[in-house]
Amino acid sequence: MAIQTTVQKNNLATSYATNATHGALFTAAPPGGSSQAAANEVTATGSPAYARQPFTSGGAWSAASAGATSATVTFDVPASTTVTHAGVCSSGTQGAATVLDYNAVTPQAFSSQGTYQVTYIYTES
Repeated sequence: MAIQTTVQKNNLATSYATNATHGALFTAAPPGGSSQAAANEVTATGSPAYARQPFTSGGAWSAASAGATSATVTFDVPASTTVTHAGVCSSGTQGAATVLDYNAVTPQAFSSQGTYQVTYIYTES
């Protein structure tokens, strides 16, 4: 059954944001199924080094409205890396936490150290 009320859509969007505490970047799709390990995550190299980014003050999830929430974060990306996917995780510990969700992004190759900004949007329809 489709959700009919905005109140419940907002509840689900808020729950998504509560569980998705960190953003991450990947060089290929993370594995599917129940394992959802953080395989293919960008390596923690470079200067400044890549790290998962918390959805806190600078990139906090917006208050749910019309069943949607969003957050924007910027990542440091090491040289010789091609970003192909962005995802949300339940922890800031690289490789140890469950990948809750991910999506393909327009691939971007970094021949030198750079930054990559992602606007995450969750919409409950």
